[in-house]
Amino acid sequence: MIHTCKHSAAMMRKAWNNYKDHVSGWSKTTKGWSYGRKCHMTIDIDSLQIIEWMVTKGNLHDSHVSHDMIDSVRYFSYILADSAYDASNIYDYVFENMHSLPIIDTNKRRGIVDNRLPVNRKVGIDLTNEYASLYSLRWEIVRTFSILGEIMKVEYIWYTNNRDYDTAIGLKTIAYNLMVISHKELGE
Repeated sequence: MIHTCKHSAAMMRKAWNNYKDHVSGWSKTTKGWSYGRKCHMTIDIDSLQIIEWMVTKGNLHDSHVSHDMIDSVRYFSYILADSAYDASNIYDYVFENMHSLPIIDTNKRRGIVDNRLPVNRKVGIDLTNEYASLYSLRWEIVRTFSILGEIMKVEYIWYTNNRDYDTAIGLKTIAYNLMVISHKELGE
């Protein structure tokens, strides 16, 4: 989540219904309610580089941008994703359009009773269970977001009238990728 203003300012704007940034939205995160925009990214686990990013409204669910994100890793062997991508239509899309194995964390809230699951979701869950050791590589994605948040200060990009968030995130992504490349070249 990219916070576009302080939480106190967001609460005040919510009370008065006077939002300056109409693209930001409220979203429930692990830290509680947040106001801002979401940054969706695809990352190559082998090279640790960010391949694609997309900035959307804060309250837009991850599944709405899933096809674009999955398309950016079309030729990869595996697609690792969190439980927000555990949906029948996403499994359909991967099985029909990719040559990749979807290893998607199971969304327990959606239910996992075998005899009631759609066939494609059941196959996807079975693949995830079979390749569970690969899902542990997802910590690299979490680590990347941590680096972007702590070192590059991506979590707080304040809203101004002419700020282009795609450009702001793009510049930070380029800086991150250059940092990764230099560490690999220097052998660190």
